Amino acid sequence: MADRTRISDLDFVYISFKEPNKEQNWADLKNKVPWAKRVDGVVGFDNAHKAAADIAETDFFISVDGDNIINEQFLLQTLDWSKTDKKAVHRWRAKNNINGLVYGNGGLVGWHKETCMNMRTHENADTEENQLDFCWGVPHENLHNCYSTTVINASEQQAFVAGYREGVKMSTHKGRPIPAADFQRIWPINLRILSTWCTIGADVELGKYAMLGARMGCFNTVIEAGNDLFKIRDLDDMELYYKDQSPQDIDTDLTLYGNSLRQQLDIPIAEYDEDESRFYRFVMPQHINRGVQDREYQ
Repeated sequence: MADRTRISDLDFVYISFKEPNKEQNWADLKNKVPWAKRVDGVVGFDNAHKAAADIAETDFFISVDGDNIINEQFLLQTLDWSKTDKKAVHRWRAKNNINGLVYGNGGLVGWHKETCMNMRTHENADTEENQLDFCWGVPHENLHNCYSTTVINASEQQAFVAGYREGVKMSTHKGRPIPAADFQRIWPINLRILSTWCTIGADVELGKYAMLGARMGCFNTVIEAGNDLFKIRDLDDMELYYKDQSPQDIDTDLTLYGNSLRQQLDIPIAEYDEDESRFYRFVMPQHINRGVQDREYQ
């Protein structure tokens, strides 16, 4: 008999920290998933996920970020463990509410408790590649379907920090900064994601802050290569950085960083106004879900 698990039989654990919309999103999740548990205020990404694994009662559980709103269609799915490795991290895509990108950032994640408890990432990393994210040092199943929306514009700081963290991560190769002289060797999908973060969002409330964060994250990682990349794993540190760097004239800052990235990296960043940004989102191909365990790239 096939080894199958209904999503609705799994524990869901909501992991929140200082997201300005965390209580609203928690209420939404509890309405959809009444059995959901919560971890709040644990310092460190690795520590927070281990705390989630500790309170989960099923050996495989789903984590939901504090800025995430789930699609209830996810609850109707059934996992067939002959199709994917149950011990690997299962990462489904999310739709970004500012730029419309649909990829793994901010999406729902399935964890085997043993894998989660044994990993060493972010603040607990024992290798360089694990210091910025889970995805390079922990076995992953990157999955095609999108089952949630990540909402990152509840405050200027939230939008900026989300953009900055992705600007840094998309400017690396497995956690190592790409030198400016070699930047054209960036993985094409990462370049598309990075360019979109840097370009799209003028038509969305506080979207320009996410765009500026992405531009600054890329600039500090590739051009100002001496900056400490690992501050993105510490949300308290990112809060202090935003307060120190918060823009006085965001349009001027966007132009300055955009010009620097175009001139020094030849990165395809455009200066779209609200109408152009809205049009880009309108013509973006619509994501179509397939099987719940279909992989991202097959």
